[in-house]
Amino acid sequence: MKIRVHELAKEFKKDNKEFLEILINMGVEVKSHLSGLNEVEVNKIREALGGKEETIIPKKAEKINKEKEKPVEKKEEPIMKVEKKTGKKKKGRRADFTVKRVEEHVDTVIEEDGIKIIKIKESISLGDFTKLLKMNTSELIKKLFLKGHMLTINSQLSFELAEEIATEYDVIVEKEEEVIIPFGDKFSLEIEDKASDMKERAAIITIMGHVDHGKTSLLDAIREENVADGEAGGITQKIGAYQIIKDGKPITFVDTPGHEAFTDMRARGAQVTDIAILVVAADDGVMPQTIEAISHVKAANVPLIVAINKIDKEGANALKIKQELMEHGLVSVEWGGDVEFVEVSAKKLLNLDILLETILLTAEILELKANYNKRGKGVVLESKLDPKVGVIADILIQEGRLRIGDVVVAGECYGKVRALVNDKGSKVDYVEVSQPGEIIGFTNVPNAGDVMYVIQNEQHARRIVDEVSKERRLNERSKKVLSLESLSQDFENQKIKELNLIIRADSRGSADALKDSLMKLNTDEVAVNIIQTLSGAVTESDVRLAEASKAIILGFHVRPTTKAMKEADKSGVEIRTSSIIYHIVEDIEKALTGMLDPEFKENYLGRIEIKKVFKVSNTGNVAGCVVVDGKIKNDSNIRIIRDGVVMYEGKLSTLKRFKDDVKEVVSGQECGLNVVGYENIKEGDIVEAFDIQEIKRKLKK
Repeated sequence: MKIRVHELAKEFKKDNKEFLEILINMGVEVKSHLSGLNEVEVNKIREALGGKEETIIPKKAEKINKEKEKPVEKKEEPIMKVEKKTGKKKKGRRADFTVKRVEEHVDTVIEEDGIKIIKIKESISLGDFTKLLKMNTSELIKKLFLKGHMLTINSQLSFELAEEIATEYDVIVEKEEEVIIPFGDKFSLEIEDKASDMKERAAIITIMGHVDHGKTSLLDAIREENVADGEAGGITQKIGAYQIIKDGKPITFVDTPGHEAFTDMRARGAQVTDIAILVVAADDGVMPQTIEAISHVKAANVPLIVAINKIDKEGANALKIKQELMEHGLVSVEWGGDVEFVEVSAKKLLNLDILLETILLTAEILELKANYNKRGKGVVLESKLDPKVGVIADILIQEGRLRIGDVVVAGECYGKVRALVNDKGSKVDYVEVSQPGEIIGFTNVPNAGDVMYVIQNEQHARRIVDEVSKERRLNERSKKVLSLESLSQDFENQKIKELNLIIRADSRGSADALKDSLMKLNTDEVAVNIIQTLSGAVTESDVRLAEASKAIILGFHVRPTTKAMKEADKSGVEIRTSSIIYHIVEDIEKALTGMLDPEFKENYLGRIEIKKVFKVSNTGNVAGCVVVDGKIKNDSNIRIIRDGVVMYEGKLSTLKRFKDDVKEVVSGQECGLNVVGYENIKEGDIVEAFDIQEIKRKLKK
């Protein structure tokens, strides 16, 4: 955290002016008492002035930190509040239903130590900002125009620009961080864990890879090899996850339909996986879905283990697999990287023990722990409506225990657990941390990826579901379509400097060619970030990855599948396709150009000299002038110069020849003028007229 000059001045008991002079003499670059000083500069100043060489928390920040510890009803803390309480307290009733939500943001002004502080979000409209500054809107518009910013009252000011403007008025602008409240926190469902309650839990493993590379065979082989004593082999797996025991330690495997489901859960905020295993066939190699899986695992930021499968087959080449995966950033530990590679055969049951040991070692490093002694919490893996039984949901418990009779809520669905089945297909009374289970009892079908909580009662559950339903309807209405056009607007307002892209082409060569062409557009100011480059049609997986990464999908000589088109329409992701590479590059070049900061050029028009100043009622001071050079227009920008010093910059209010309003006057002509917002004009002042021209910028390749 930076320390402002005025805060450090107090530490040394000096006034701002005196302290500024000391800093300037020391060679510290500061503009005013509101300038920020970094840790190196602060330590340098303290050492020179006899202070301690350590950074301190400014009083302002200290005060804010203390306020954060106070109850949320404080005016300065509008982040979360209790939105409503329903019903009256009755004897024996549990705590009232509460909803915490981020309040609708209201920009505020507070004062600390005599300094005015304005709190805003990422941006603020120019009109609202001038109200907080208590200044004239048109005056600020003109001031910004002269600095090259062509804005209106409704234009959004970035935080950086607002901060720059405020400094001129001895005001500090602080960013109000937006807080997104998770489902559990929103409805006060999360219970704080005590360190003494935290115990080691089983690692949760997801297996991914290209179709036919042996994912299912590997899962089945691991499961059959580790069936508990006394159980018969060949048990039909009832739910999409199961738990095995290796060296006395449990490991949970989740059999997802693919990396699409993996990312879909992550997009919903359900980080189910602790470790991912990438299965690659030794006789085949790295394939499109292998690359997709790598992208999804990297985006989720979870440890990865590579299982090179089918090493028993003729033509198996593990060395070739390692070399191919190196091209995608996966380097074996034996080659100096950080990714564990294990050569296995699901069919011949080769090296499965080594794979499981590698999983346990990785889990040990992660130090996975959970609280077993609390109300249950888990994630919905899959769900369906059975015409005979009702709603069936496969869940994975992340905290505590889930018992028969518990009331549960997940997203827009709730219910009471009527039956529980474990991963072996047996009916049980409960399932606990890192264990999968099948629930019967939801009133509606929950979505895969929804987080499930055990709560007090069904009345509480219904109220939560009503709130979630309302919120999702509102979000759908206000959902913003992600397109190059909308991103270009965001670039200007939010100063985004990187454009995320996913490339699909008819061949690997075409995809690489398009990627190379786009990478050539990168400059020091703006750049493209290619998240994934693949051949083949645009798939649902691409759309989900684009949604999670806020990316645009580019298709060259390919089209999206029907499901991908529907998913893109639903999620608001843009898919741009073309059979001409130049058109795609041109579109992206336009988007990147829109990300560049604008440049403006000042064009000199002319000068006039003020000969006489008249005071006119209801108008103010009017100057009688003569044009000494060039010309002046009635809409010109002007600066008033006195003895070579600029006294004012602004706009003309009126320009007259005799009694008539005119559009312009030229050299040698007399005229009368009135200046907007400036009355202190004097005889002998020079008025210089100029225009501001925006220069269209191009990418410097």
